[in-house]
Amino acid sequence: MRQRLGAWGLMGLLWVLALHPWALGQPSLNQLQQQAEQNRRLQQLQQQRIKQLNLDLASLDAATKQQIQELRRLEAEITRLERERAELTRQIELLENQKKQAEARIASLQKELEGLRERLSALLQSLHRERAGRYLPLLRAESFTDLSVRSRWIGVLGQHQTDLMERIKNTVRQLEEERVRLELLVNTLSERRAERQQRIAALAQNRQTVQLTLANLRQQQAGRQIILRETLQAQAQLQAELRLLQGRIAAELRRIAEERRRAEEERRRREAEERRQRELQAQRQREATARREREIAEVPRELVGALQFPVRGGRVAEPYGFQGNDWQTLQGDEASSPIVAAADGVVIDSLFIANLGYTLTIRHSDQMATQYVNVLEPRVSVGQRVTQGQVIGFTGGGVLIPSNQMWFRVIVIDSSGNFRYVDPSRYY
Repeated sequence: MRQRLGAWGLMGLLWVLALHPWALGQPSLNQLQQQAEQNRRLQQLQQQRIKQLNLDLASLDAATKQQIQELRRLEAEITRLERERAELTRQIELLENQKKQAEARIASLQKELEGLRERLSALLQSLHRERAGRYLPLLRAESFTDLSVRSRWIGVLGQHQTDLMERIKNTVRQLEEERVRLELLVNTLSERRAERQQRIAALAQNRQTVQLTLANLRQQQAGRQIILRETLQAQAQLQAELRLLQGRIAAELRRIAEERRRAEEERRRREAEERRQRELQAQRQREATARREREIAEVPRELVGALQFPVRGGRVAEPYGFQGNDWQTLQGDEASSPIVAAADGVVIDSLFIANLGYTLTIRHSDQMATQYVNVLEPRVSVGQRVTQGQVIGFTGGGVLIPSNQMWFRVIVIDSSGNFRYVDPSRYY
């Protein structure tokens, strides 16, 4: 029994190695070519990325130039407004000085007017008090003409004082109007200066925003340039790796050609001897094949009966021999579909492969076994006896086979101990 279990385990291992030649860890020409193709695809992606980065840099450069032009425009406008504000300040200071001079002149004239009023009042009071002593002698006249002249002189003296006061009043009124006009003009210029100040503040804020935007654009440009340099360096490294891979591929092709040449020489050397035995071996093989086919056709139904379909509610997705496969692809209704034993037997092997999940092998007789690939979680163990229809696991154990599918094999062993795979559909 141990010898048979060992034979079945060795058979599973050989099958895995045949299915995955990379499992031996030896690099092949196909792997080198795949790696070279992958490097070419990476180069194409990097070239697209470099093109996009150049477009981004051009766009950022255009945006930066636009922001610089806007910044220069704002600075020119701020400079112009500051000059206008300075000119308005100068005009306001000049008008303030003129207003102060007018106010000083008004105060001086008002003081002079007040003095004239006081003198005129004092004069009138003096004349009133001394009309018997000073005024009356003034009115004494030797004739009517003399009296008329003296009366007119007194009137002229009073009128002169009155006219002088009136002129001072008019001058004060004009100066007051000039002061009001100057004050209105100062207010107007102050409003214009405040409006210029507000515009300068708004433009300064816009300038700050443009400066921040410009700094952000330059930072983005620097980041894109760093990424571009790194991408160019990575592309150069990929090109170097690609040249190295191309050299290895060329060396591998030369090695394969040399091996083929040696194999051809060896084949020619043995050809004469093989030619003599080929017919005899072919005859023996035909006889053995015919005998084995007779044994295979009889074994399942006589020893184990008809096989049960191993996936509940499933169907055949790919028949035996599809694309040269030695298995039958079965598909369940959904992921993790139940897998059942096709016939009574003993579990002789349970092998886990990362990409294919578990592979279970059940021996039904000394001449027949079945194999189940892509098992998620086996419900049976090596050495356990199972019955037909018993759930032994579920589909979906590997990543190379869909989770609702399973590979199913029927294995037949002839009397010489040789095994082969046959079409499972013959025994359902």
